[in-house]
Amino acid sequence: MNDVLLPQVNSNCRFCNFNQWMPAGVRVLNAAVNYNPFSVSIGNTTVATSLDQGSITRYSQVNQGYQTVTLSGSNGYIYVQKQMYIGDGMSTIVIVNSASGLDLLSVSDTACATNSFSSCIRVANMAYYSGPVNVKLGNVIFSSVPFQDVTSFSRVSSGSYTAQISRPQRPNNILLSVPLNLNSNRIYTLYIMNWNSSADAIQTFLVEDRRS
Repeated sequence: MNDVLLPQVNSNCRFCNFNQWMPAGVRVLNAAVNYNPFSVSIGNTTVATSLDQGSITRYSQVNQGYQTVTLSGSNGYIYVQKQMYIGDGMSTIVIVNSASGLDLLSVSDTACATNSFSSCIRVANMAYYSGPVNVKLGNVIFSSVPFQDVTSFSRVSSGSYTAQISRPQRPNNILLSVPLNLNSNRIYTLYIMNWNSSADAIQTFLVEDRRS
């Protein structure tokens, strides 16, 4: 008899990153599974310590330009050192699983026009073990979003939704359904992540931001 994998409920991170625009602002999201918490430094500045899977930091302002981003364990072991460009906008560095172990991916946190009746949402697929996914949100469908891809923002009416996640090959076979509450005048990134190394072990992480 095969084990049944229960989908992880979504982590709704509303207001944990409620930030206005910040030049060269960087935050870090740990989307990697099967590792202990990490420390992350950008240049000589430590921006995260004991960052567990499914956790995100607030933005830190760093020097613009090429910086060495270091990912290490609690014992000082260095998993990854990578040169990354820090622009004058805001971005999220995402820790992801990779064929070689771990990698760092930079996601540009751009703005999207909203008003008192609308929100904006995009999907970022950071689920290494799951491959491309579909995400259906009301009448909006993000189709065949591959690993490490971040979609453009879609503007929707603010309110309550259910996000349904499936595979492109079997769109009617829902892997995970999660409730989302989208507030007006806010922009959202719905991160798709694994919670273990099984292809069907999918969880979501919703981050709310404000840009003006």
